[in-house]
Amino acid sequence: MSSRVSLLTSLVIIVIVFGAVGGILLISNPFEPNSVVLVGLAPGRGDMSVIDNAWEGMRDIAHYIALDITVPDEFPETAAEARVLLEGYAATGRYELIVVLGDELAATVETVAEAFPTQRFALVGGQADADNIVSATFAIEEAAFLGGVLAAFLAANDEDRQNIGIIQAVSGDPNIEAMVDGFLMGVEAANSTYDLNVSLIDIWTINSYNNSALARTYVSSAFTVHHASILFTPVRASMPGVRLGMEDANQSLLFWQNRMPLVIAAEMNLDYYGLPNPDITFGRSWIATSVIPRSDFVIYDFVNSTLWEEFPGGIHTHYNLETGYVNITDLQFSNTYIMESWINATKDYRASIINGTITFP
Repeated sequence: MSSRVSLLTSLVIIVIVFGAVGGILLISNPFEPNSVVLVGLAPGRGDMSVIDNAWEGMRDIAHYIALDITVPDEFPETAAEARVLLEGYAATGRYELIVVLGDELAATVETVAEAFPTQRFALVGGQADADNIVSATFAIEEAAFLGGVLAAFLAANDEDRQNIGIIQAVSGDPNIEAMVDGFLMGVEAANSTYDLNVSLIDIWTINSYNNSALARTYVSSAFTVHHASILFTPVRASMPGVRLGMEDANQSLLFWQNRMPLVIAAEMNLDYYGLPNPDITFGRSWIATSVIPRSDFVIYDFVNSTLWEEFPGGIHTHYNLETGYVNITDLQFSNTYIMESWINATKDYRASIINGTITFP
């Protein structure tokens, strides 16, 4: 795994199960690579979250075997379009596994799986029930809680303002709602327990998964007009606009001295994206940490077990902090401004979530 996808190792140890037979796959015919499909809704590749994270899982397993990964030339905009696409892939009979991303496609996968009972499907980020479907969901609110705790400490440490804002892609998306709710719970827990005196100033909604222009406006305004100290930004493909908004704020005369505009990112490890140069993984990042469900780990597991002829059809798994498949990132580029006492507090909250002392609606 690259350094961009490392986890907060002081909080959790990840164990990836490679399968009962071993960790390295062999194929009988090296001239015919195994074929898999990756399908999700638009914007598709480059969304800087769900689909890109899944793509990393595909690439990781392709390091060990010859794997032919198919993605649509154009990702579907609707479930109806996705159904036509999935039916076309399934009808060919050439794919070992068709991986589908997102709860909004759960009913679609079930319908197509019923029509093609010998085709194997994996639904990541949703639950579907059929013998030829394996599915996984994530308790992402648990990781978002930890992000909220760190955000509260960072805001409280700001001498000029102690304000936290949230900019979300859309309202009504169950995954985003779970992240926002968990984040707010974490902020409130740290705020009340440690008497931090931080405030939530607003929740802005872009109403799109891919509108960087509006994301830029909201981020810049949140910092320079509404006096935010840190933002939580589950915005998916609008993330480039978040970076531009941080750059605007950093250059503004209204911005405070010696204080970076800080963000907690979501759904993929984007810590590097807040570096002075995102192409060089060195320096202090404006993105303190990222709240992520490890879709890449799950897809690795699903593809691996399928190719070992151990496809776990009919099984649904809900991953959480205890499994390590949801977490915050390892503070690789932010440990210079995140205090050890804050990390220890976050570890204590993590333990409370795992032992059931902290529960979620």
